Amino acid sequence: MTDLKMSSKRIVVAMIYGFLAAVSVNLFLIPAKTYSSGVTGVAQLLTALVSHLGGSLSVAALVFILNVPLLVLAWFKINHQYAIFSIVAVFTSVIFLKIIPVPVQPILTERFAGALFGGALIGLGVGLCFRAGFSTGGTDVIVTLVGRLTGKRVGVVNNVINGMIILAAGIFFGWGAALYSIVEIFVSSLLMDYIYTQQQKVTVTIFTKQPEALKKRMREFIHGATELDGTGLYTNQETSVIMTVVSKYDLTALKLVVQDADPNAFVNIQSTMNLWGRFESNE
Repeated sequence: MTDLKMSSKRIVVAMIYGFLAAVSVNLFLIPAKTYSSGVTGVAQLLTALVSHLGGSLSVAALVFILNVPLLVLAWFKINHQYAIFSIVAVFTSVIFLKIIPVPVQPILTERFAGALFGGALIGLGVGLCFRAGFSTGGTDVIVTLVGRLTGKRVGVVNNVINGMIILAAGIFFGWGAALYSIVEIFVSSLLMDYIYTQQQKVTVTIFTKQPEALKKRMREFIHGATELDGTGLYTNQETSVIMTVVSKYDLTALKLVVQDADPNAFVNIQSTMNLWGRFESNE
């Protein structure tokens, strides 16, 4: 019953993200000639370029087309649960992008205000999704997948893609478009971090009676861990205790690892105020 309630909550959050993202793009960013981050920003750019050349293409169609191969990768290479909620988030955003019309006259006459509102709405939606334990598809799938294959955090992928979006906006549509796109990306990242605080370190303590399965999966994870031997005072059964320090951004991936290896594991998460000694971080 708890799992059903949690799944229902995540579906609602995914739909909220889809609505917020569509409102941001159609009502604020497109009228302000400002480009979002990630796959949505790429879709906006390509749509604007096709329109500039006399063609016609919708942002919704491109968001769908660009996300399909990424969601397929997420399904087969990451985790079915991760993929399902990401699919709901993407498809809901596509539907609302088709439903919500782009106004003939901008709601906000100031481009700066449009960039602020657009960035805030997308940042809020993405932060809620991360907090609920799933991604919004797009470049987050690439980051997660490459991280699993290489064993390292590769958040730089997002930075490179966003940098290319800003550069392309400046070259093709003027440096004003690049400037306001920087504002949008900064505001969305700021609000997402506020909602999810992805850079904060936490200490995760995992109590498991299936240590071998969990250790095998943990070796695929991007952070080291330490195993301790313990005994349950109530059951008097041997229990393995695995401790690791990660950023909150990594909690979603770690949760999937633990659930796959031992669904009955008990996990305690505590904020970490400071660190000394050898701690590798690729952030």
